[in-house]
Amino acid sequence: MTTEGVIIAAGQSKRMSPHLKLLLKIGSESVLRRSIFSMLPYVSRLVVVTGYQHDIIEQHIQDIDKVDIVFNPNFLQGMYSSVIAGLSVISGEHAFLLPGDCPFVCPEVFSSLSEIEDDIVVPSYKGLSGHPVRLSKNAIKMLLKEEHSSLREFIHSHPFRKVEVDCEGILTDIDTPNDYQRAAEILVNKEGN
Repeated sequence: MTTEGVIIAAGQSKRMSPHLKLLLKIGSESVLRRSIFSMLPYVSRLVVVTGYQHDIIEQHIQDIDKVDIVFNPNFLQGMYSSVIAGLSVISGEHAFLLPGDCPFVCPEVFSSLSEIEDDIVVPSYKGLSGHPVRLSKNAIKMLLKEEHSSLREFIHSHPFRKVEVDCEGILTDIDTPNDYQRAAEILVNKEGN
């Protein structure tokens, strides 16, 4: 049973201006590369959806095996348009979906979600839902056919399974300079860098 991955890397990161947050370093790797490397061992292929600063993002990750890049021409319409662009090219039985600014997902999260057969599986830490979401081929077909304004709205309009995991990283994304500072501190605590 093949599982593919989609990572969303299309946003403008306005709250981090003038920096492109996905290229900021956390330790020795960028935010985006950390997100990619966290998922790669669990997928047969990984699709990175670009939009804003497409050329720079593409150049930044072009050396990574098993990664395909899909440009979303509608990226200004918001993240859900990039979710649709990424899932449109998925052919596997399942797909993980992760925003590019979530670099701290633990390996066991991917393993735990992979054991569940439900169409929509969401990880949870202390009752709070996080990333990545795992969708079956059936769920992907529904998402591409239905009209929704966000992934959250799609998920909550269907039965889904919440899986409790021991990984606070599923809740950690990087939207602001404070988030970035906190992420750097997390890494120091985790790896002693």
